[in-house]
Amino acid sequence: MSLLVLSQADIDQILPQGDADGANQVIDIMAATFATYTNAQQTGDQHNAQAPLRIGITTDSHRVLFMPSRLDTTTSIKVVSAPLGDSKGGLPGTILVLDETTGAVQAIMNASGLTAVRTAAGSGVATRFYANPDAKRLVVIGAGAQGASHVDMMIAARPSIEHVTIWNRGSERRDALVSAVKKAYPNLVGVEGVGDDAALAQAVQQADIICTCTNATSPILKGEWLKPGTHINCVGSYRMDMHEVDAATVKRADAIVVDSIESCKHEAGELVKSSTPATWTELGAILIDQLGNNTLHYNSKGISLFKSVGVSLQDSAIAGWVVQQAKEKKIGQTVPYA
Repeated sequence: MSLLVLSQADIDQILPQGDADGANQVIDIMAATFATYTNAQQTGDQHNAQAPLRIGITTDSHRVLFMPSRLDTTTSIKVVSAPLGDSKGGLPGTILVLDETTGAVQAIMNASGLTAVRTAAGSGVATRFYANPDAKRLVVIGAGAQGASHVDMMIAARPSIEHVTIWNRGSERRDALVSAVKKAYPNLVGVEGVGDDAALAQAVQQADIICTCTNATSPILKGEWLKPGTHINCVGSYRMDMHEVDAATVKRADAIVVDSIESCKHEAGELVKSSTPATWTELGAILIDQLGNNTLHYNSKGISLFKSVGVSLQDSAIAGWVVQQAKEKKIGQTVPYA
């Protein structure tokens, strides 16, 4: 018996920044995943779409989360250590993938970057449906792994994007991401980094797509800044006390779409504070309704908001795809494990 080990460098080789074809492939995978998740919730047949509640333990410095899931024939568990204090080191994460026949672990991979990729790909699905099909200006709030992945997925979903603004209070991450985006996308008309509220407000007022990718507990994005026709992907907050956007943003949204209504009831602080679940639509329901049709839901006079707190099925979806790609391209290290 052997074990496939995939490092972050291996993951980057499988899905390098600027690879629009690869990004769209992952967006397609997440679309199928959301449709499968919602269908399982509606029919009660969850054999191939199992997502038990995550469990956690608290150490001196981290909240360690264990998230098992099964999607079709991929069964996995992700372990993520969320820092209790300073989060500059990111979120250490690992995914174990089981062999469908033997039940043994067949692969272990660095999940720090994959979590950002699958989350951003989920935003890409919503963006395909709700963003201006001729979107030109993208604003990404937050310059961590989530911010970087959202730049990739937004450009893949809307290749019409010409200008990218990165907001981050700290200059080190902001400058690094601006440089990386310029290198990966040399044909963009403009890429800029901003760090103050006034510059952010000016960028938001012109934005077609906005992605919030922070762990803020006080709102950064203000509803009064938004122009009609804007689409927002809100992915950074995952607790009731976390708020990336203010109440005005939520109340201005005439379309509120979520990855999981049940999860957002308990984890989407912004939505729970300023709206009711009866006004939310699950993304999977739209996909089931429009499967094979991809009807555009863009409203030039309205505001659309997609809120994601994460569905563990996404981890099995991305992990299964990565294992397949690694085997086909002979990436990673295979070690004895008997």
